[in-house]
Amino acid sequence: MPVQKIFLKGYGTDISIKKNRTIPSRSLVIILVSILISGFACKQRSITIGFDPSKLKQLGDSVHYGSYFIYKIGADIYKINDPGDPEAILGGLIGTDIYLICGESKALMIDLGNNYIDGFEKDKIKPRKNANEEFLDIVNKLIGKRPLEIAVTHMHPDHSGMTKAFLETKVPLWIGEGEDMERLKTMFGIDPSIYRIFRQGEMTFDLGGGRTVETFLFRGHSNGGTVFLLKPDMMLFTGDAISPGPRRKRELRSAEAFNNFTADINSLVNNLKDNLAPYDRYRLQVYTGHSGEMMFHNTKTDTADTLPEDAGYGEWRFVQDMANVANAIKDGTWLDASRGFHHFEVPAGNNNQKQIQIVFYNGALILPEDVAYAVSGMKVPEVPKSK
Repeated sequence: MPVQKIFLKGYGTDISIKKNRTIPSRSLVIILVSILISGFACKQRSITIGFDPSKLKQLGDSVHYGSYFIYKIGADIYKINDPGDPEAILGGLIGTDIYLICGESKALMIDLGNNYIDGFEKDKIKPRKNANEEFLDIVNKLIGKRPLEIAVTHMHPDHSGMTKAFLETKVPLWIGEGEDMERLKTMFGIDPSIYRIFRQGEMTFDLGGGRTVETFLFRGHSNGGTVFLLKPDMMLFTGDAISPGPRRKRELRSAEAFNNFTADINSLVNNLKDNLAPYDRYRLQVYTGHSGEMMFHNTKTDTADTLPEDAGYGEWRFVQDMANVANAIKDGTWLDASRGFHHFEVPAGNNNQKQIQIVFYNGALILPEDVAYAVSGMKVPEVPKSK
């Protein structure tokens, strides 16, 4: 509930008392009460000023407020960047991007960042003062009088963290079919039934004024992930489904995750080819859940990438290259450097598994070495024994 603004009429005018003039006690009481009310009004005004969206006029304009950096990335489209917690040890360390899209009749927010209301002990994220109020202040100021709906790409703590801010509101919370909803209870102690489940491909959010948001199933990183396509603006919001990353790229930890990813990335590419005109595909902008990753290009060697690039989003070629990498792993051509594929070892994954990164231009995947060979129908080459 927004803080009620209380202002005293005529606030700021000078109240003076002439020397040697006798003031009735009743008038004196009224003056003293007025001064107290004025002081309270001044305090209220400083509280309710809060987030000021008026500076977000041109594309690229940004404002820092509370825990967030807010960017204007389109006409009534905003990126609310949660830069993360430097003391975090998991996903909260690199921060998360939340996206807010406003149509003529409705607004849709995609993802909810980290939990700064209660914190998240597993990731060593601590609660922050006024986290709930500041977040709602940003959202309410950006959407104006439009009703809001929220859709989460997947049920991981750095994408569903601020769910609690909306528990006492009438805002519909949505998530795609297939996600592990019990995680909401184990992570934050929140009843999973507050989320409404939709089937990807069948759910479209109509925001009014010709703006629609289509949904696509995208597994691999999670079991029921969703990517969202905003039309006619041609913006694709992918959460963690596809992302280039500086050294990690998209990490798939099992053959099942890889096979699901491969099926869904090809389904997405084919859908966009079949249903969009070439020009619409060419102007596609891909916004991931961690846009800082877009600053780094995919290296083709195991040398650390020290050349950050000025890029805030990916594009159609990036989506196709991610599919090309997956398909090459599937058919075994990823071992052929003459076709543009490169692979090298990266730091070990879960249970100290040996991992390799496979790169094709703007696309890259990381898999356990045994999984990469197995899904290609091959065995891991034996390492020659030293004499």
